[in-house]
Amino acid sequence: MSAKNRHNERRCVATGTLLPPAAPALRFVLDPAGILTLDLSGKLPGRGAWLSSDRQALLQALKKGAFSRSFRQTANLPEGLEASAYADQVEAGLTDRMLGQLGLARRVGECLTGFEVVKNAVPRLIAYVSPVDAAEDGVLKISRHLAAAGQARHITLSLPGDQIAEAIGSPGAVHLGLLPGKVAKSALFWMDCLSGFAPKGE
Repeated sequence: MSAKNRHNERRCVATGTLLPPAAPALRFVLDPAGILTLDLSGKLPGRGAWLSSDRQALLQALKKGAFSRSFRQTANLPEGLEASAYADQVEAGLTDRMLGQLGLARRVGECLTGFEVVKNAVPRLIAYVSPVDAAEDGVLKISRHLAAAGQARHITLSLPGDQIAEAIGSPGAVHLGLLPGKVAKSALFWMDCLSGFAPKGE
């Protein structure tokens, strides 16, 4: 089962807290060699261990052997990786997954780009997305429209605009607007998962 469409509560192996179906949570499995593997597709076989999508929760679980207890066998990291490097690897996987879904949302018409286009579409948006290096004045103008409409979220990604624009195939795109739809909601889920790995203060 994919983290984004599960229907049952799970328990975080790091903190023991219950994870409602809509909560940003990650599923890990052990591969045949006993290597701890992030299941981004939700389709990898075997027993799953669930974790709040948060860097500190991951580091805590690794430090305390929580995955090994959950799997009832040793959960090894890829050869040569320490816990912090493994957390970086997980973050990179989440980033790729999120950008992939964001690009797909654009291709199916669920992600709009461009300042004027996004600003005019605010009443129809489920989220407004901007990169960490977006010009403050443009972000503020759209944010005011969001506040007036009172329904869409504003998400600031901890990624530069060039990286986002290249990934979604829209050179120069800075302001992104997500419309209701299955793919856009999936992109939002992975944004929420990724937010737990952002540097504190962002």
